[in-house]
Amino acid sequence: MKKSFCIAITLVVLFAAQACNDTRKAKNFNDKTLVDDTGISLIKNGVESGNAEVKLSRLAEKQSQNAKVVDFAKMMITDHTAMGDELKKLAAGKKVNTSDTLTLEHMHLITSLSKKYGAEFDKEYMQAMVADHKRAIEVFKAAANNTDVTVNNFAGKNIPKLEGHLEEANKIFTSLK
Repeated sequence: MKKSFCIAITLVVLFAAQACNDTRKAKNFNDKTLVDDTGISLIKNGVESGNAEVKLSRLAEKQSQNAKVVDFAKMMITDHTAMGDELKKLAAGKKVNTSDTLTLEHMHLITSLSKKYGAEFDKEYMQAMVADHKRAIEVFKAAANNTDVTVNNFAGKNIPKLEGHLEEANKIFTSLK
């Protein structure tokens, strides 16, 4: 009986030692995001739509022959790259996982626009910029009253910039008709 007990204790100790040496990392359930759902939505949607707008705008630089559209695209690349970098820092600080993948809607739009040139491209690109900025403003306004001060400040600071983009996109789009 004493021998069986010693074997059982030895096995328990060996299993415990093996578990301690396991190189797989357990999930740290204390490492949760530090923002609420509205903040997560702002960060994730902001990164994704910003990435899409930069890709679409790079396409516009190549495929548009309208100087206003090309200038708008350059502004999108500059502003949304800076905003995306800031959002990624915010995401890291708030422990929100983001990715550089695009939604199916944005991927289809890029595919569609990559086959168009000139006026046909310009209309579809500017229409997409209007729609994307309307959606972005809604997300940012929802986060502007967030309980997290960092999220609140980021959203509040960037709403006027997004509204300026929307206004400019609308002007260019209506001039194309």
